[in-house]
Amino acid sequence: MSNFELTIPVVLIIFNRPHLVKRVFDEIRRAKPPRLYIIADGPRPHHPDDVEKCLAARAIIEEVDWDCKVFKNFSDVNLGCGQRTASGLDWVFSLEEQAIIFDDDCLPHPTLFRFYQEMLERYRGDDRIVSIGGNNYRFKGQRSQYSYHCLRCTFH
Repeated sequence: MSNFELTIPVVLIIFNRPHLVKRVFDEIRRAKPPRLYIIADGPRPHHPDDVEKCLAARAIIEEVDWDCKVFKNFSDVNLGCGQRTASGLDWVFSLEEQAIIFDDDCLPHPTLFRFYQEMLERYRGDDRIVSIGGNNYRFKGQRSQYSYHCLRCTFH
């Protein structure tokens, strides 16, 4: 990512899959966001190995080795994916106007950070744009000359 400085904060939503958290975290590390928000759900009550897996996933965040403010919002109890994500994002957006958000199972390509930042800057204040997403879906194998497309609905 030569000559690119990420200025937008990054959010990573994690649970009990440290092997996936590590892969996504390593890509975030390459992008070096100035602020990193971690949202973590708590272990499920009837899944004994969740405690160890949740702790292992959370421990990966301690590997931040760049100039970065890290904010953690860890739940001690399991709220479930929907409630934990919603409450965590409410927390993030009470502190930030915008952010790049990743789940632990969404591995970003290194160029995605630049794309998000450029699109967030380009469409800031444009009420027609609700969110900016990135994926590599191929619509029936068709490719076009454009680097991105505006859709009427999202795939989140």
